[in-house]
Amino acid sequence: MIETAQTARIEQAFRDAHAERAKAFAGLFSWLFKPRTAPLNQPVLTEPSRCA
Repeated sequence: MIETAQTARIEQAFRDAHAERAKAFAGLFSWLFKPRTAPLNQPVLTEPSRCA
């Protein structure tokens, strides 16, 4: 979208809004694509197999 500002105050408001929007998208994408780890429970890993 192309915005034209009639005053310097409106132009600054557009810049601030674009900066906040960019920050929100960056936060969203970093949250969506961050590596997720699940800690493994040690007692579960050391139990003998029940199939044997």
